[in-house]
Amino acid sequence: MDKENFIIVGENIHCTRIVKSGGIRTKKISQDREGVKFTKNGEEKVLPLPANWETISPKYRDGNICHITLAIYQAMNGKTEEERKAGEEYLYWVAKTQIEHGADFLDVNVDEYSIRREEQIEAMKWTTNFLSKNFDVPLSIDSSVVETLVAGLENSPKGKIPMINSISLERENAADLAVQYNAHAIVSAAGRSGLPQTADEKITNLKEIVSILDKKGIQREKMHLDPLVLPISVDSSNGKNFLEAVSKAKELFEGVNITGGLSNVSFGMPNRKLLNLVFTWLFIKAGGNGGIIDPVRLSIEKLKEIDTESESFKLARAVLDGTDMFGAEYIAAFREGRL
Repeated sequence: MDKENFIIVGENIHCTRIVKSGGIRTKKISQDREGVKFTKNGEEKVLPLPANWETISPKYRDGNICHITLAIYQAMNGKTEEERKAGEEYLYWVAKTQIEHGADFLDVNVDEYSIRREEQIEAMKWTTNFLSKNFDVPLSIDSSVVETLVAGLENSPKGKIPMINSISLERENAADLAVQYNAHAIVSAAGRSGLPQTADEKITNLKEIVSILDKKGIQREKMHLDPLVLPISVDSSNGKNFLEAVSKAKELFEGVNITGGLSNVSFGMPNRKLLNLVFTWLFIKAGGNGGIIDPVRLSIEKLKEIDTESESFKLARAVLDGTDMFGAEYIAAFREGRL
């Protein structure tokens, strides 16, 4: 499987992303303050938290540092030039690392930057403008709010076709933006009033939304169908249902790309790295050719080295395709140190 044939949407520039306070990604900068570590030109740097960070980002009270939110906030609002520069350098490092690991698009989501709509839009404008000035990689604009999508699309790199994340039956109006900006689009299988569970439900929704996009003249090669990956820890059949939907979509929709948030499958399970790698292998075999992933943690290149005859591969495959109901054998093997 060559990287050139797999479209990576790097998912890390999201204000939902967290690191643990006091964890390996952080460093004390004073008795009562800490910062998030990163690297610039081989040198360790620290993105400092403002003294009042828990009032700005309430999740900090539970020990969670929303580090992308922090970087954007410091870059835009830092009290000193040093703080503002640290915010910019951190975002640069996150984006550059994803690009170096093969990201074809950088997905940007600032919906959780603030509860205030105007601050979300301001953050989207600033972030996309910063990325566009520093990198030549197209952006995937991800938001539940159309106004925020527009703010991001307007500031995407000139001469590069952007992506909209996402269009679905629950928000058909985003399709008009895809036409207006001649954009790629992640096309979600989400329904008008909930998430589909079975493969048939996913395909039914995709048929309807693809028909709508076809009528609007959106090119099939700019459609990236997402049959929606759901965790196997919630339902043992979620992996199987997704893979079946991928195979059916490949047969039904000529010319499209097929993508998904592949690491979602392993939430709540041990050895997520193994599950994500095997699931990606199964996904490509079923007809997928792209992923909304962290390319640093989920290296597509490692698929070339995967041993499909190993016990760990077989155990992971069984839990992912539903053969190992509830993951009983997989979890037992993990506890015994066999994975």
